[in-house]
Amino acid sequence: MTTQRSSLQFRAQFERAAAFFRDRPTLEGVLARRLLSAPAPGDASLADHLARERRRKSRMDGSLGGSLVLTARALCDLLDLGAQVDDAGAVRMAGYLITRQNKPGRWSDDGSAGDGFFSPGPREERIAPLALPTGTTFPDEDDARFVASCLALRAVLRAGHENRPPVRTHLERLLAIRVPDPHLAFVVVGAVGMAPPEYHPRIAGLVTGIGGRQGEDGTWPEVTIFHAVDMLLSAPSPAVRALVRKASPHVAGLQRASGAFDDGEREELALIALRALDAARTIA
Repeated sequence: MTTQRSSLQFRAQFERAAAFFRDRPTLEGVLARRLLSAPAPGDASLADHLARERRRKSRMDGSLGGSLVLTARALCDLLDLGAQVDDAGAVRMAGYLITRQNKPGRWSDDGSAGDGFFSPGPREERIAPLALPTGTTFPDEDDARFVASCLALRAVLRAGHENRPPVRTHLERLLAIRVPDPHLAFVVVGAVGMAPPEYHPRIAGLVTGIGGRQGEDGTWPEVTIFHAVDMLLSAPSPAVRALVRKASPHVAGLQRASGAFDDGEREELALIALRALDAARTIA
């Protein structure tokens, strides 16, 4: 199967985004310029610096400050920057995350064991409110711990640990749980979207449910569009691409003259929007 991209769709948005990201010496800047096929002269060195910075911040145990969420993000950053799953830093970070499975303090910690959920630490050490780069914040402690585990799951799946029994158990539990909160439902799709092919039919059911709640304007009630499309893009399937394509005119309409997609000119949101528009113009 070949993949093509429409060169005309969202051309103005991509041109403004290119100007917005042109001189930004950040992770988002590097990734956006790669997506736009417009690398800056020093991007290779910058990407290497950003990767080394994340490796340097990790402790001997592989964690960033003992934080499950920060470690999961750093691992995904490394992989986004081009590190392979056998990169020393990626191996250490993934190793730390794996040690946090089935530990006290996890979302499902009800006295049972072996459910595969990741623990961000003792219950006495609150992690809420937990803010995501999508702009969504989870003020409830239980919700924050659920989200933290999903973020860790997504990271270890990306790092090639999909065959570990506890990871498979976590996948099974997530796919069996009915999540009524719409923000959390997207987080679940964002986590399980990286699962092996044998899980795809069950993931398709989650995507169908989310699609049924999508409005005619491409948005979802009570869920920010950035949170929705960012989580959906973790599940690479034609059905997901169709949902993102339906949302793309709304996303495109959010862009400011500066090339940003919000008044605060947050690079994280601009990169999410750029990825969504790129997926929307992709013809498989």
